Amino acid sequence: MNTLKTIRSMACVLLASALLSGVAFAEGATKIIPGPKGGRMLTKAAPHAEFFVEKDRKVAVTFYGADLKPVASAEQVVTVIAEAKAGKVKLDMEKKSEGFVSKQPLPEGSKYQVVVQIREKATAKPVNSRILFNDEPCAECHRAEYACTCDDAH
Repeated sequence: MNTLKTIRSMACVLLASALLSGVAFAEGATKIIPGPKGGRMLTKAAPHAEFFVEKDRKVAVTFYGADLKPVASAEQVVTVIAEAKAGKVKLDMEKKSEGFVSKQPLPEGSKYQVVVQIREKATAKPVNSRILFNDEPCAECHRAEYACTCDDAH
């Protein structure tokens, strides 16, 4: 009888431990990395890419190494499309030493989708990121909502 109780107790402890490990792993997997400029990180592994909207509303996509220090952009190709209420606008991106900057600003307004497409090379398959662009500050982390790092990221 005692052996059966011991086995049940051990099984419960193991099950609880596995469940807690799974929750901790899931939380770590969804942890949002804050961008060094205050933007939104688009990639979880190096080279990291940060989407940031400058004060003049021009878009900057900057690349970082694992240490979050800027790295030179290599053969990457970046495309940014703003899906504003007035219609879709493809931004012309200019290559800089550490990434890309748009030649024109984002369309007026807020709360619309922005699609950022990054290719490792011109012939590579693109990796798409969709961002709900909202430049209002988050009440909790004080970053723009599109770059919010709070647990309940908006």
